[in-house]
Amino acid sequence: MKKLIKLSAGIITAALLSISFIQPVHTIFAASIKNEQAEKVSYQNGSKQNKSSWDKSSLSFISEYVTCNGISATIKNGQDSQAMQGEVVYEVYWSENGNPKDGKVVYSGVVKALPSGETQELTYTPEELLDGNYMFKAYQRVGHPGKGELWSGSITINNEAGLKEEIESQRPFDQFFNSSVNKGTATFTIPEGMDPIEISFTSYSYPKGTVPQEDGKPYEGQTSFDNVTNVYGPGTYTVQVELPNGYFQTDLYIGTEVENLTKCGHPLDKIIDADYGPKAE
Repeated sequence: MKKLIKLSAGIITAALLSISFIQPVHTIFAASIKNEQAEKVSYQNGSKQNKSSWDKSSLSFISEYVTCNGISATIKNGQDSQAMQGEVVYEVYWSENGNPKDGKVVYSGVVKALPSGETQELTYTPEELLDGNYMFKAYQRVGHPGKGELWSGSITINNEAGLKEEIESQRPFDQFFNSSVNKGTATFTIPEGMDPIEISFTSYSYPKGTVPQEDGKPYEGQTSFDNVTNVYGPGTYTVQVELPNGYFQTDLYIGTEVENLTKCGHPLDKIIDADYGPKAE
């Protein structure tokens, strides 16, 4: 039984409401980390950086997107960087109009100490999400030779129009990529003229005792069993993954491997095609 994700620009934010500015308790903890960093080295006033203390880590944002219950951004410690020796702060900025950098902080959180090449999904999931423009801001580790801060791309929410941002293709992604997923096999086509794109095909196992419901739910608790991730240029491809015993879900999606699914599954602007069911004996 095949699950088709119907993607349109209107779907992505139609269910998102307006922002609540109440921050969780750990926001205070995050702010204290930020203050501690500011005491050690001030990037804003151009003071001399303590380069000798730098752990040789280097963070960058690699994506930002709307989820089923908020917004997220993925941050990465560079492949050629050293492991982070401690946590840093991230913040979410919002502006009703204009550049979010000139807006207000609506949330603060913590980026954990990431090993070299590892990523973390940063999230903002308020009870209500206001229209406007959002950006994630994070801080490098103390002593980093750059500016000491980095910004994600902007995310625009417009509930009245039902738009997150203009999407190049209004067709469902399974049609855009002419994809087919049958158990552990996925076939898809990258159109001519399209830039190379990173795509993952992953098989997931459900938590013990869980029976899939409509559309393969529940997603939360599913863990990666086998995965293939590559960058694909124009052409047609067939990829295969091993299936776990019992019930499985196989997802074809844009981007790097997602090892653990949340209750939202893959973001609607990432998922291409999927299948689920019991493994045939």
